[in-house]
Amino acid sequence: MAGFADGFRSGFGLISDVKDRELKRDQVEAEEAYKKRQADDLAEYRKEDLRIKEAAQTSAAGLDALRLSTAQTQAETASIVAQTASQKAKDAKDPTSLAFQKTQAEIDEIKAKAAKSSADADAAAQKVDMTAGANNVQRIYDLVKADDKTPETYREIANLIESNKAQTFFNLGYITSPQTQRSLSTIQNFYQDMASGSGGSMSPDVRSAVGAALGLNKSAALGREIDDSFVNAPDWMKSKGLRISGQGLHEVSSADGKTLTGRLYVLAKDDDGTVSPYFPPLTANRNFQDGESLRLDLDPVTQSLAGVAHMVNGMAPEIQKEVKDAKIYAEYGSKKDFNAAVDAELRAISASLSSGGNLPADIVSTYPELAQMTPMKRAEFAESREYRRQIEHEMLFGATDDRTEQFKIEEWFDATSAALASAPVPKGVNAENLGDLMNRNKASFNYENASILNGYYTEEGEIEDADGLVEQLKKLNLLQ
Repeated sequence: MAGFADGFRSGFGLISDVKDRELKRDQVEAEEAYKKRQADDLAEYRKEDLRIKEAAQTSAAGLDALRLSTAQTQAETASIVAQTASQKAKDAKDPTSLAFQKTQAEIDEIKAKAAKSSADADAAAQKVDMTAGANNVQRIYDLVKADDKTPETYREIANLIESNKAQTFFNLGYITSPQTQRSLSTIQNFYQDMASGSGGSMSPDVRSAVGAALGLNKSAALGREIDDSFVNAPDWMKSKGLRISGQGLHEVSSADGKTLTGRLYVLAKDDDGTVSPYFPPLTANRNFQDGESLRLDLDPVTQSLAGVAHMVNGMAPEIQKEVKDAKIYAEYGSKKDFNAAVDAELRAISASLSSGGNLPADIVSTYPELAQMTPMKRAEFAESREYRRQIEHEMLFGATDDRTEQFKIEEWFDATSAALASAPVPKGVNAENLGDLMNRNKASFNYENASILNGYYTEEGEIEDADGLVEQLKKLNLLQ
């Protein structure tokens, strides 16, 4: 398909290229530094070698004296080595000794290097997966365009869809979703506002759309336990056995209308299923070892998003029927059984909408007109063809963006910041509560400090770790 490759390097490729340029620059600088050290070492060696030869050639007596001095030095060195070995054996077991601390520092460095190597390997694997995902989409397109489709054709398409399940913009659910079409137009309006200097409104809907189009809602870190190698995670999360369960774009900002910076949200889940978010900077390759925020030029980002839109708009109409049919046969066996399942789901939704209860925020965002409808009109909407298409797609592919999570995070912040405002402070802190301490410092709660402070309180609002809380309050410049 002409133009299909235009979307290939969007999102992940754009961010990856920035990191590649930084890596090549660092490699050049390191090589120059190594050559200089090598030259200096060689010059020093030649100087010392010449001095020794001159001393040896002065006289036989001088040579004998040199040998005697060397022998005495070797004997003294052997004695010192024996004493040092004895002391090292003691120091190795003493946590207060410099030797013990040095050894521990070396162990920590090895662990950090291993974690960085793992993160770099993840980034490389993502590039390979991205290429395979693009090839799978192209294969689906070729199968769809073939004249002689057989049951085996649809089985192969279903297998290719499953292979791309962990992809972002090469996920067939994302490419063929009715929501994706709406989201891409939302992105275009937002970036036009930002480029014009009006700032743009980064609503949850926009955040979800931009994050999905740039491939930011997938990560190789999913499922990993948060430890000290996650440099951007709050300290309290690193000792609780929490694992990464999701991520997405939290915000994008531009101070000059030309460059962008951003933050992600990362969801950490404990063994009981409780989810806590934190908000690291957007870094190259979303590397959990990297604490440096990535800056992107606005023009390449908009070109990248345009590439994704071009791919989706050109590809989706060509393949969505066969992709849908392949999923129906794989998941439900027949269209009859699938339609029966959809009918049952829509009846349940219609009953809920007609009852007059509160509508889910993500539904209102997609269909804002529902908020103004009577319960009867809402029930009629649930029976519309447009809404049926949306439900059919979700039943086949699940959620293809993180709009629901975006709204949940907003609700989390509203509830958490309200609870923290009345939370107690450690003994000795001159404030009635945490909210009062914020006011005294002319500060306010935000997503980042809420995720940091929340971990030091129990579900009942009591302080769980007073020393840790004091340390974090100092880091946040709320205590001296």
